[in-house]
Amino acid sequence: MASKDDCEQLMGELLPIAEEFMKKNNEFYPFAAAMNVDGTIKHLGFYDGNETPSSKELILNLKNVCKHLADNNEIKASGIVWNAGIAVEGKKEDAIVISLEHKDSYSVQVAMPYKRGFLGKYQFGNLIAIAGENDVF
Repeated sequence: MASKDDCEQLMGELLPIAEEFMKKNNEFYPFAAAMNVDGTIKHLGFYDGNETPSSKELILNLKNVCKHLADNNEIKASGIVWNAGIAVEGKKEDAIVISLEHKDSYSVQVAMPYKRGFLGKYQFGNLIAIAGENDVF
């Protein structure tokens, strides 16, 4: 399935960046990337002059950037990354979350739980995938 492969390639680009942000800064602002129709990946951002936007606001604006690119047929996949609390086996855990979408009606949210352990070292867990929302394509 090409759409899943494209999204996995995009996730492979985004996830290491999020992990590195966590290791260096213990947090990060949401960020995004998209796969152009030719298969190249470009990183995306949004800045409206607000130096401290809320994560929710930034995620919405990044979705709008991706939607604009998708509406203009410039991209075939998008990925937006943020830090969130998720429920894993009835317990709340921190996680890196990636919302991945493809123009061929493929959408998934992938979460990677993590814990900050002894001496501030991060331990990243196994990926958890659930159906996405299809709000870009």
